[in-house]
Amino acid sequence: FYPRSLDLEAISLLDYFVVHTADIRGPTSLHPAVSSRVGEYRVRRRTIQDSLQILIRRNLISSLEASDGIRFISGDDAPAFIKLLTTDYNKALAERANWLASHARDYSNLFSEMRAHIEKRTMEFQFDEGYSIA
Repeated sequence: FYPRSLDLEAISLLDYFVVHTADIRGPTSLHPAVSSRVGEYRVRRRTIQDSLQILIRRNLISSLEASDGIRFISGDDAPAFIKLLTTDYNKALAERANWLASHARDYSNLFSEMRAHIEKRTMEFQFDEGYSIA
């Protein structure tokens, strides 16, 4: 997404959907569509918060204060680091990340669609499990 900066919510959504691209009419997902993944987004979000601090310390990203809160942007060392990720899985991940970035440029409602999908999956899980949402 460089040179665009992103907030924690956008990064969390992208992190989830880069491995579940088929959920938003993208390429085949890298991870299976199992029903138990409904809590995955929240678990991943907490991990991302910790990971952002590591990435900042390694100069792979920078944090910026913006009028709408803290945002993050790719750092100078990020491209060189990404070139080191050469496994088949990382290549497939990069393809899907590029699809997401391209789709976000062409489709202004991508983040709204991703948020709606997460909310819908959460509601379906609560209904299926008999949880009250009141």
